[in-house]
Amino acid sequence: MSIDNWISIVGIAFPIIGGMITLMFKSYSDSKKKNEELRPNVFITYKRFRKNDFFREILVLKNYGKTTAQVKKISIQPLFHNNGNTSLSDFNPNSFSSIKDFPLAPGQEIQTLIGISGADDELIIKENRHFKIEYSNIFFKETYISEYEVDETHFPILNYLENDDEINVRLDTKQFSQLLSATKDK
Repeated sequence: MSIDNWISIVGIAFPIIGGMITLMFKSYSDSKKKNEELRPNVFITYKRFRKNDFFREILVLKNYGKTTAQVKKISIQPLFHNNGNTSLSDFNPNSFSSIKDFPLAPGQEIQTLIGISGADDELIIKENRHFKIEYSNIFFKETYISEYEVDETHFPILNYLENDDEINVRLDTKQFSQLLSATKDK
């Protein structure tokens, strides 16, 4: 074969090889993006409400993602402690810390009671609380960590006034004003 033939072959081969490499990178990035869209997203949130004249504080563990999560470990520091009237032996406010290898379907949530009282809404000692949730996607075995802090003393909590048939939401104005004053100081 002559040099002109080799140049023609190389001229044809380079665009084909370049196109194949581009297609492989695009397929890989599209696959990675799709996996991220479908991944589980597990977080712990707070819920407060009054029912039958009792004030209740609840932690909610929920998978906001699109695939099932395998919750491996939950760390809450410091653990929840109450101000006294209700015995911790009546319920375990730190039960999420004992979760190990628990499957959580998309949209599924589990709740744990962390405080209950009469008219007093200061049952749980308010602190800066650190949450760390280790979980994996059960299909791809990729591990994720949700880690964040909540300043409970300045956290705007929504209070739910719950009747058997309806839920009305109102903002706790005391906590909201504390939040506003704390952010103005910064």
